Amino acid sequence: MSKLCAVILCGGRGERLRPFTETLPKSLVPINGHPLLYHLLSYLFANKVGSAVLCTGFKAESIESFLREQGRPDWKVDCINSGEASMTDRILDAARQNDGPYLICYGDTLANVNLNELRKAHIESGALATVTVYPMHSPFGIVSFDESNRVEAFAEKPVLPYWINIGYLICEPEALRHIQPGSDMPQFLSSLARSRELAVFKHDGKHLTVNTEKDRAEAEAQAIEFFTLIES
Repeated sequence: MSKLCAVILCGGRGERLRPFTETLPKSLVPINGHPLLYHLLSYLFANKVGSAVLCTGFKAESIESFLREQGRPDWKVDCINSGEASMTDRILDAARQNDGPYLICYGDTLANVNLNELRKAHIESGALATVTVYPMHSPFGIVSFDESNRVEAFAEKPVLPYWINIGYLICEPEALRHIQPGSDMPQFLSSLARSRELAVFKHDGKHLTVNTEKDRAEAEAQAIEFFTLIES
């Protein structure tokens, strides 16, 4: 079985993470002394990913400097600067440099996804692509009440009966034929779904998407528990 090539989308501006992103791309925002991208690459290469392509754009030179200064000798990493391109155009640029299958990850998301089980589920599905999904957690407390408007229960930020896309998307090279130049990720995934070529892998472990300073602070608060899993 060939090793996966990780395609990491890390060209975003991360405007909701200012002031960090006034000088850094979103993927280099620090979490407990290391850039977010360092934690992600550490996990991927510890879990048998063969190589990685970083799809850069905003402040691409900072990511190249990060690799020179903090990259590890056992990391096989290339950078592709696609400028202001869409996510899917960045994926196409990366795919031209490597053979599949690809593991497409968001550069602002950390999760201890079991890559062996993900790969196994993908192969068994026979689909062109398999996306990792995670239970949706309400950001609010939920109030239940009866027909007479009497409160029956409170649930603080419960798990909802829905699943969210967290990336860790395995794609066969043929799946990329569903990308139209200039399109976006929802269009790509919807095209695969319409063709019945998109499977899901359910992840119920750890997951963090760092979009805001609140998210970053929560990531740091979970560091001992979370990053021990990420880097083990």
